[in-house]
Amino acid sequence: MAALLFLCTLSQGLIIMFGFFKQKKDHQALINSHTRITVKAGQNLLAAALEAGLDWPHDCRVGSCGTCGCRLQSGKIKPLSDFTYVLTGEQLREGGILACQTALKSDVEVEVALGSGVVAATVERQAVLVKTRALTHDIVELTLACDEPLPDGLIAGQYAELSYHGLSKPRSYSFAKLPANERDMELTFYVRHVPGGEFTDWLFAEERTSTRLTVALPFGNFRLHDADVPMICIAGGSGISAIKAILEHACSIGAARDAYFLFGARTQNDLYCRAEMRDIQDHWNKDYVLELVEVLSNEPEDSDWSGPRGFVTEHLRTSYIESKRLDVTKCQGYLCGPPPMIDAGIELLTQSGMSEDQIFYDKFLDASSLPAGR
Repeated sequence: MAALLFLCTLSQGLIIMFGFFKQKKDHQALINSHTRITVKAGQNLLAAALEAGLDWPHDCRVGSCGTCGCRLQSGKIKPLSDFTYVLTGEQLREGGILACQTALKSDVEVEVALGSGVVAATVERQAVLVKTRALTHDIVELTLACDEPLPDGLIAGQYAELSYHGLSKPRSYSFAKLPANERDMELTFYVRHVPGGEFTDWLFAEERTSTRLTVALPFGNFRLHDADVPMICIAGGSGISAIKAILEHACSIGAARDAYFLFGARTQNDLYCRAEMRDIQDHWNKDYVLELVEVLSNEPEDSDWSGPRGFVTEHLRTSYIESKRLDVTKCQGYLCGPPPMIDAGIELLTQSGMSEDQIFYDKFLDASSLPAGR
């Protein structure tokens, strides 16, 4: 009996000890040798940095783009996915990690090229979906009213994460308006229905007005960059949201620069925001031009469409670059939309002489374009 009691006591002790060693805990991250942040148990490094208000470069936040890459100087981490998907062998040998896919196993020291902007720390707000408006057959405008004031410093081009009770994980959507142009505590988003997508299948299944949602914001580094050179803007699908917001920003400050906005769609049924874009055009700095072009890739040949056809990047190539209308070496590029369009646009602009550090983009990743396991 005594032996049995001893074994039971020993077993309980081992379970407690094992549980102690397995227990997660908060850790500290020293950034660039001078800024210390707390990374909570279960939190990734990027999320902690954004929560602390650091202007940490990032885009997809699912380990696909590499934008949040940094260098681990000391300490132990737990990779949440395979870094080799986006980091080169040289980057890995030098201690390269992806902040969005990094959990901490100890205190760490990290080096990263932070942005120079002052950004709002990420926060959560509870909100009510107060209005929905169909923009096309598969894109809807959502207007959310938050319960509390939004943080200062929201930037056109950034995005928020939306979720509802029961959703497996939040979904990301760009601000569809310059935040300063929104009504108090409201946010507007353009959401495209992705068949099989958990959030959009739910959204499009029935009227969802009055539904309560959780909004986390802000995220992303896509924004207007100061310069006096022309802007080449390319968007596809719901990617018009972030480009429109950025052009609203440029318009509001009277930017002294030309802008060329090329929107790629499949057919005329996929065109929207035309009145809103013309309004921005009408209020553009009178000494410069905002040119709006719609390019259709699948419009029936016998339709009444008289505008350009084909892929939007090919139209940019033939009508602007090869025709010498634009010297892309003296321009900035702003791209937003599906990954194939973004990749084609970046390749075209770089091959035509635009410096990579003058190309800014936001890839709209959905369930069909995410790597396995993300």
